Amino acid sequence: MEKDLSLFDRFILKSEEIIMTRLVPKDNPGPIFKRLFKTPIIFYRIGLPIFSSFILLLTTTGRKTGKRRVTPLEYIREKETGYPIIMAGWGGKTDWRYNIESNPRVHVQIGHKKFSAIAEPLSESEVKTRLTEAMKVNPNSAKIWSRWAGENVSIEDPDSIERAVKYFPSFRLKPLSENGATYQSA
Repeated sequence: MEKDLSLFDRFILKSEEIIMTRLVPKDNPGPIFKRLFKTPIIFYRIGLPIFSSFILLLTTTGRKTGKRRVTPLEYIREKETGYPIIMAGWGGKTDWRYNIESNPRVHVQIGHKKFSAIAEPLSESEVKTRLTEAMKVNPNSAKIWSRWAGENVSIEDPDSIERAVKYFPSFRLKPLSENGATYQSA
């Protein structure tokens, strides 16, 4: 399936694999990469969301401070609904994840589209499906999953994916309309 991707997409995926498996610390991004990973915010703010086909901006409410926290995150669209799906790295030990678990009402920006949403946790079987799909699109992602899971994760070994699920808490971002009712995304 990787051959169906554009040259730019393949470049991005390979770059991600190199950065995430060789350069970024395993336990957390550290101060340098934490700042670097915030770079898409600048592009969004100046009106050039050039990475919007795979990076969204997630605004959560800080669980301790109550302040708005903006985090750029990779996402995929759920085939069945079109809703964005986000996945926590670093064994799930991310501030945005903890903020969502404290208050699941979030704000999302994808490209120029902005909307409020409810972050709904995915079941273990849904996370397994997403990990499998990601490895079909980019077989090199297995190296990233393996690093964070602390053991080999392989598409050829469904049990390894099942064991890895707990390290990748994931959420479906269900858009809300103005009055709080959900609506179907295209």
